[in-house]
Amino acid sequence: MRKFCCVLFCSTVWGLTFGQTPELLMEELAQSGKFNKDDWEEILESRLSLNEATQKELQMTGFLSMYQVQSLLDYRKRYGDFLTWAEIPIIPGFTEKDAKWLALFFTLEPKPRSMPLDLRSFILHGKRSLMLQTRTFFPRGGYYAPVTEQEYLERPNSRYLGLPWYRYARYNYNYYGKLQWGVTLESDPGERSLADYVSCHLSLKNKGFLKSLVAGDFRARFGQGLLLWNGSHFGASWSPSSLFNKEMGLTAYTSRDENRSFRGAGATFSVKNFDISVFGSYRRLDARIIEEGFTSLVETGYHRTPLETEKKNTLGAWAAGVNASYKGDGWKLGATALGYGYSKPDAGNITYYNRFKNRNLPFGGMSVDYSARCGNWLVFSEMAMDAGLSPAFLGGVIRYGSEGARDALVLRLFSPSFTSAYGTDAGRNSTSSNEISVQFSSSRNVLKKWTLTGNAWFYYFPVSRYLCHDKSYGWDYRIRLQRENHLFSLRQQRSISDKGITDKQSLRLQTAVPLTESLSLGLRADGVNSVLHGTENEWGTAAYIQLAYRDKKERFNGSLRVSFFYTDSWNTRIYVYESDVLYGFSIPALHGKGIRSYLNVRYTPFPFLDLWFRMSCTFKNEPDMDTKIQVRVRF
Repeated sequence: MRKFCCVLFCSTVWGLTFGQTPELLMEELAQSGKFNKDDWEEILESRLSLNEATQKELQMTGFLSMYQVQSLLDYRKRYGDFLTWAEIPIIPGFTEKDAKWLALFFTLEPKPRSMPLDLRSFILHGKRSLMLQTRTFFPRGGYYAPVTEQEYLERPNSRYLGLPWYRYARYNYNYYGKLQWGVTLESDPGERSLADYVSCHLSLKNKGFLKSLVAGDFRARFGQGLLLWNGSHFGASWSPSSLFNKEMGLTAYTSRDENRSFRGAGATFSVKNFDISVFGSYRRLDARIIEEGFTSLVETGYHRTPLETEKKNTLGAWAAGVNASYKGDGWKLGATALGYGYSKPDAGNITYYNRFKNRNLPFGGMSVDYSARCGNWLVFSEMAMDAGLSPAFLGGVIRYGSEGARDALVLRLFSPSFTSAYGTDAGRNSTSSNEISVQFSSSRNVLKKWTLTGNAWFYYFPVSRYLCHDKSYGWDYRIRLQRENHLFSLRQQRSISDKGITDKQSLRLQTAVPLTESLSLGLRADGVNSVLHGTENEWGTAAYIQLAYRDKKERFNGSLRVSFFYTDSWNTRIYVYESDVLYGFSIPALHGKGIRSYLNVRYTPFPFLDLWFRMSCTFKNEPDMDTKIQVRVRF
């Protein structure tokens, strides 16, 4: 009966509503610039199984109350492993929205059996997957136009000699979560190499006191990310729970981004409640080089012309670090030390917005972080100091009330000269520096089935920053009312630059209704008003209509959307989430006047084979088309 009820519930409701939370989250992060879309695949691949998560691991997620944690554990103890996400909303203390959040950070993989680590078991019981993707676009422009040998010799940077197709392949092996390894190959359109970017990784987990071992390309994410967090984070979104960064430690790198990994080896050793992680890395980076040193890093990943290729792998970068942490009953204390450097000195231009940056060796620093759960309260903080003794502090508290109510408060105090090449951008700037800010977020269930979320962020920049020679301030107010697929949101922002004071307001209305058991209709409208004090208002509007289909057997699903947009300038651009192939997402910034449409389809003809096809077209003065094909084979 339990299985029957779960399948029935899943087929009628869940298929139409799932995806709302990822859509909102991705749009918020895209607007803030805090999230790299190439990291989404890795985040989903590194999720912990909800069926084997411990009480401490559930408590430290940052978005579950103590009552919810205990409800999950009681349900799992009584009924066994979770079979489907449709079970979560029927557990006391959980709603469908909570289940969607859980699906972002957990899987429902069954508990791994106790299997030996030997060659025969690896061959017979390991899971393998091969993913292939390609895409192309029209029109292709003059860079792909035919060229004679003489013309190319005279202007070698005026043409791309590679194919106008994106090429991506990834092989992954997983042995019950204990042993994983994989290879990623990628080439951008216009690059001539069969595989311009090659990444390999190996991961071994839970072998005696060895908690984890990573080799090849990997990430390191500790504390709240001020000193060491070379990856994306969710700290810029609306939700109170997302303001807490859940530490991930050393993990294998499976992203296709060419710039954000360490390359070397690292290990985490665990003895009772004490963990210690150590790692070392050396890799080559793309950079602009002059006789005095490097002027800047090049992070586009493009190597299509001789001018771009000559910057490839021109700068050596090394890094080494250690983290020690102790986990008690509902609390955790950690300390991190990091050192890093380059094969050439920093010879970049010193200008008004970067004059406080540390440019001399030694590079690195130390930090201490703390997090604790006490009843319905979560407290977290990190204090970091770079090698030049410049400090940075982040601290926050989250309160979990009754009936899903949550409140969060975060304080950021970042010195203008704090420098950490591998820290995250935890504030409003591109680095965690030059900021004093306070952020408050609150969420309440109102009118029985509606959720009201508010967010207020006040920030002050003590010294000059990019495009602003003087100290400045600003704020960001947001309010959102949501019930399943029905949404109303309002946002007001103020920012100051050399041009003056800019105020921007944005409004969003969205709904989705089921037409049949498998077909749903989605509608959305956006409006933006931006005014630079002393000038005329600028406006932007966008609207779409969408049909989404998902069959009961999950063999075929797809969505078709047509969007209309009209904005006065780039200042009134509107970000709109679009469904994409597996592990992908598209959030184009609509601006100008035009129409955009897309078709995204997934077909599973066999249990081991998944096929995706996506085609999008933006029409302004002329059509701009993009086509994507992806194949995944599991065996």
